[in-house]
Amino acid sequence: MPKEQKYPVRDIDKRMKRLEVDTPEKYGFVENGFWYPNECFLEETHDLVIKEYGGYSGYEVGVDPLKTILEKAKTIEGIFMKAAVLLRDIITARMYGDGNHRTALLTCETFLNKNGKEIWTENSQILYMFIKEILNYSTEEISEWLENGPKT
Repeated sequence: MPKEQKYPVRDIDKRMKRLEVDTPEKYGFVENGFWYPNECFLEETHDLVIKEYGGYSGYEVGVDPLKTILEKAKTIEGIFMKAAVLLRDIITARMYGDGNHRTALLTCETFLNKNGKEIWTENSQILYMFIKEILNYSTEEISEWLENGPKT
């Protein structure tokens, strides 16, 4: 079994809460009844991830892909499907040189929380492995996993 990983689900909760409290309109927007993160939120989340867990700051392609990712998420039905699009597409866009998986996970978790839902987090090691293998799953499988966890 792989070594237990410290993965950023609720571990940096106080700092994430600051993003929600300090001028919340600065970090996202509401459209058609759903809260979505904006570029500022993604930047702050990435900075928190790198400070807390280490890694390299800096861009690979920059945050421009977020606009396309958000447009795609807005067209999808269902909160967990929207979250799955955010999670998978932020990871695969490779916006940053390091920390893309962690940034995507925290963005997805915050998206669900701000919209009244929670990500499945019974076992952080299983969650860690799932996130690292995200390319092996379809958006539908990711959505199901976020809501209910792994199939047993």
